[in-house]
Amino acid sequence: MSYADSRLATLEESVPAPLWRFVWFVFEWIPIAIVAGLWEFASGTVVQRTILPPPSAVGTATWELLSTGEIIPHLQVSLYRIAVGLALSIVVGVLLGVGMARSKPIENVFEMFLALVYPIPKAALVPLAILWLGVGTETAILIVFLACLLPIVMNSYNAAQDIDRNLIWSAQMMGVPSWQIPLRVVIPATIPSILTGIRQAIPIAFIALVSAELIASNQGVGFEILRYSQVGAYTLMFAVLVIISLAAFFTVRGYEWAERRLIRWA
Repeated sequence: MSYADSRLATLEESVPAPLWRFVWFVFEWIPIAIVAGLWEFASGTVVQRTILPPPSAVGTATWELLSTGEIIPHLQVSLYRIAVGLALSIVVGVLLGVGMARSKPIENVFEMFLALVYPIPKAALVPLAILWLGVGTETAILIVFLACLLPIVMNSYNAAQDIDRNLIWSAQMMGVPSWQIPLRVVIPATIPSILTGIRQAIPIAFIALVSAELIASNQGVGFEILRYSQVGAYTLMFAVLVIISLAAFFTVRGYEWAERRLIRWA
């Protein structure tokens, strides 16, 4: 431990826990406060107020959209698409990652495919997805699924490769069939890394979802952002951006809270 870390640990021990949590809360929000202050200053001075509405106006519009319930149906549609796309990527990603780590033929088949396909921007696949699935929920789910797949695959793959071989040998000695080892031994042992991959995929899911809804949807928050921008309602457009940002923030924080309790034993 460095000198600075030891001093910080000593200070943390000497300060009451509620006060320490409040101090850290303030420090976490200082960057956001600075950005909001610069934004407020730039609105109407550096950039026209009609194009860059101030945070005060955006905050009011955000409250109006939420209190009137106007944005709620679109938010529900978007969250549903994220949930389905992310769930599919978790199932496929974990099975594929563990399969690649446990089977050389599977790794040879999919490793090159993932390396070639993943760098393609997922928004570039939207027109093709529209031809396949049409405009709507299915296309958005497909884009979210593709965007979230690689982080989960790679975390599952790396964890399964690094698993303690003694666990596998012990299971084999206890009579566990070879075909059951991935499900009964490998996947449970790699849960912490799998959860990390899911944590990385959640923000990606929101980014991919909005990108897809901007192009291939007639509902959802991405569609609302596009609709407000087209009619010049930039305050409402920024308000929808704030709402989806808050939804992503609370989703990640809620997931982290659940993750800490799920892998308390790890």
